[in-house]
Amino acid sequence: MSYKNDPREITAKFDGKCKETGKPIKKGETCIYYPSSREIFHPESKQATEYYNWKADINSGFNY
Repeated sequence: MSYKNDPREITAKFDGKCKETGKPIKKGETCIYYPSSREIFHPESKQATEYYNWKADINSGFNY
């Protein structure tokens, strides 16, 4: 189950910059998007790693 403000992996529609690392994110590249804060993160950032770990927990059926 997913919710409206859950973070998600997207393809960038515009050039941008990672909120955490400042690395450039070019149009067409994959990034992590947090809708509630409208922030994007480079796939190599710590925030992206946390997202991928969270997604793996969700997909494995881990319950908090």
